[in-house]
Amino acid sequence: DDNGQSDPGISSLYDFPTNDPTYTSIGTKQFGYPGDIRFLGDANGILPLDRPNQVKLNGSYLVKGALNLGFNVTLGNGKPITPMAANPNYDSEGEIPIAARGTGIQTTDGFKTRTPFESQVDFQAAYAVKSSGARKVTFLAEVFNLLNERLVTSYDQNTELSAGVDNPDFGKPVNSLLSGTPPQFQAPRTVRLGIRFEF
Repeated sequence: DDNGQSDPGISSLYDFPTNDPTYTSIGTKQFGYPGDIRFLGDANGILPLDRPNQVKLNGSYLVKGALNLGFNVTLGNGKPITPMAANPNYDSEGEIPIAARGTGIQTTDGFKTRTPFESQVDFQAAYAVKSSGARKVTFLAEVFNLLNERLVTSYDQNTELSAGVDNPDFGKPVNSLLSGTPPQFQAPRTVRLGIRFEF
């Protein structure tokens, strides 16, 4: 996940198995590369999506049988950050760790080992109006990111755009894996309205 590998269930380590005799000579400092591929197979390292603490709270309250109010609260650690160099064999960015996973990088917001702690509150309201028979019309309103938090969700941790080419966005809250390096912040507050007709 930390380098945009699209093959499901396969990391960059799949291309360089540890039983390959050239394993220790690919992407290691002693052979003139900026990273060390052996960090990919570090048995003591953390995974790219390691989130040791996550809390999800959901609740709703029915007022007089017609108005239903609900909320969702999501809390969790940010993802670990690892400086990643380009793979000299494929000339692709973000494949060779420069340090053990989760050791951090210097970002525009200071030195970080993880993205910021994530939190979001969502709110829902539904008001039901009974019609004839079993018919019912329900008016719905949902507010996502009620407190309009704009936390950074990702920093560009790629030190190079390709082998030997420095990444000018390194440490910025953007993601070079996505076209146009869009800012990586929580989505702003959004409101969704709807009507449901039951019969």
